[in-house]
Amino acid sequence: MLVVSYADFFANPALYKEKAENYGIKILPQKKGKKQSRRIQKKFDALNAVIGILPSDVDEKTAKFERLNRQ
Repeated sequence: MLVVSYADFFANPALYKEKAENYGIKILPQKKGKKQSRRIQKKFDALNAVIGILPSDVDEKTAKFERLNRQ
């Protein structure tokens, strides 16, 4: 079995379609993603809910050092 990534296939689909016609290769459709369990989906939802709470420009090492100095 020959496996080609979809990125390569869509970069030059004519090449792969030509090879499929000449060599009898079958081009399979892209598989859809697996459904996630409710437990995992809840975890993803919780992570997405906290994204953006802390500003991206915070230096964690400096903040940790300052917190330790206050204690």
